[in-house]
Amino acid sequence: MPGAKPQIDLAIIIPTLNEEHFIGRLLDSIAAQTVAPEKVVIVDAYSKDQTIREIKKRQGKITHLQYFQIPQSTIAKQRNFGVKKTISDHLLFLDADMELREEDVLERYFKEIQERKPDAAAATTLPDVEGWKNSIYFKAEDLAFKITRYFWPVITARNLYMTRKIFNQAGGFDEEVKVGEDQELVQRIVKMGGKLIFLETVKLHTSVRRVEQEGRRKYALKMILYGLNIILRGHKKSKIEYEFGKFKDS
Repeated sequence: MPGAKPQIDLAIIIPTLNEEHFIGRLLDSIAAQTVAPEKVVIVDAYSKDQTIREIKKRQGKITHLQYFQIPQSTIAKQRNFGVKKTISDHLLFLDADMELREEDVLERYFKEIQERKPDAAAATTLPDVEGWKNSIYFKAEDLAFKITRYFWPVITARNLYMTRKIFNQAGGFDEEVKVGEDQELVQRIVKMGGKLIFLETVKLHTSVRRVEQEGRRKYALKMILYGLNIILRGHKKSKIEYEFGKFKDS
């Protein structure tokens, strides 16, 4: 029954736009965890599919699951809005197509956070579909993230932890940044002297829909060009467009 599990001081924030094929999977995996987050907040940008229906179907399974709808603007605005609806000292941002496959992954995630006490952190992300191509792609991406953290962190908010204290000190996500708002915030936190780590004890899964629909090489090249554009122009002036809600299924 909801409420019977040990509750941890953690709020999960999930932005959505047309995620009917994935949000249910993520919420089911959260419901199956050995511990319960203090709150799960979904901020939807008025999805035109059945995203809200899928959320409502899970409200009886997850204690303190709430959803809100705000006009589509930037994903940064959705995440900031979600944070304002929580009170936990610890925040975990997840994309709607993530999955917590092991039932104790959230418990181990929070335990490592408490032991290592970072200001911001991320776990290794694995593909939700097996295969050597997916494995190589995500291993390469993970290695790139870990190497660049020393000079230009590119952590994404598909799974991103931070303390509420550092989030508030940094001023949250910049709502004027259309693409890369997650790495922009992490970079500000690091410049402030914040401690950034990669978790060692847990791995989360994510959909491969983006890399499969666009092609791994094309998608990887796009991400590199995105990065170069941002480095040369800055996050606000970069001429990058990302269509949130474009990839609806795998």
